[in-house]
Amino acid sequence: MKVFLTALRENEQISLFEAHAAFSKRHQLESDPSASDLILIFGSSALDPKRLLECEVYRKFPDRCTAYSEEDYFLPLLPGIHTSAPKSLHTRIGRIFNFAYIGRNGRHANRYIGETTAGAPIGATAVKHYLFSFLGGSTSLVRKRLFNLRFNRSDLRIENTSTYWHWDNSQPDRYERQKCYAESVAASHFVLCPRGASAGSSRFWEVMAAGVAPVLISDDYELTPGPDWDKFLIRVRERDVAKLPSILEPQLESAAERGRLARKTYDEFFSIESEFDCAVELAARALRHGPPSEEYFRRRHGAMFRKFQWKLKSRAVLREAALKTLRALHLKNPYQMNR
Repeated sequence: MKVFLTALRENEQISLFEAHAAFSKRHQLESDPSASDLILIFGSSALDPKRLLECEVYRKFPDRCTAYSEEDYFLPLLPGIHTSAPKSLHTRIGRIFNFAYIGRNGRHANRYIGETTAGAPIGATAVKHYLFSFLGGSTSLVRKRLFNLRFNRSDLRIENTSTYWHWDNSQPDRYERQKCYAESVAASHFVLCPRGASAGSSRFWEVMAAGVAPVLISDDYELTPGPDWDKFLIRVRERDVAKLPSILEPQLESAAERGRLARKTYDEFFSIESEFDCAVELAARALRHGPPSEEYFRRRHGAMFRKFQWKLKSRAVLREAALKTLRALHLKNPYQMNR
């Protein structure tokens, strides 16, 4: 398949994807959109809807165009690939697929996890101190609940790292904190991957790359088709986070094998060598999605954008109302954990 790549704005993701195309065994880059079979547009339709719909390539070849976005915001004006899409009509009919973050191997990558250390995943042979661990920011209600729980066990590690901002390379203690996180992942039988600001989390892919068994805690996240997830992944409902020790302890003997299979799956579908072919094939599937037709979604672009804006405004209003009520009652609110 001949693939043409373009971006709404210059970004690192398209540069990485172009570089990784060199490993492709099934597809090739095309410099002329008119000669391509598939067009992949990088960027956020939620942040740049007008720029996307007025993109010259999209206007000329709408039936070949798909989108790729790593934004937390979800506005599927085009079929294609997202990293944190919630379950919806778009995921049910195969118009939108979730995939690993291409940007995870870019300038913000954790150098202590990477894809390999001395030729092997960091979690494959490390001494295990924790039944499970989670180090992360307080960016969702399920994470806030995790930080409030008291499991009263010494073999668990739960730590709120909201003062660390992964996307800021200028932090003076950045590498020390990245190393601490990588060591915690390696020392765990299981690593929790709760939803963040959106349905997914880049942590999920880091844990798989590390060769450690992931525990996905996100009721709305739609897994990428292809991998045999049931062989290694444990899914826990968001409402059951207090039961994590009793859920995971019986699985302890399978943790090492789950970690091995997680890394094997990562290599097959999501590694630097594999991701170009796998992402291209998902984007091609998105073009052939089930009913309703793509023409139906094009007619609804305006309505989709208005609904998206309404959701953002409604969420902000409800959040502020809840905070005012809690302040009036002198009660602690969950958002205080971000400070």
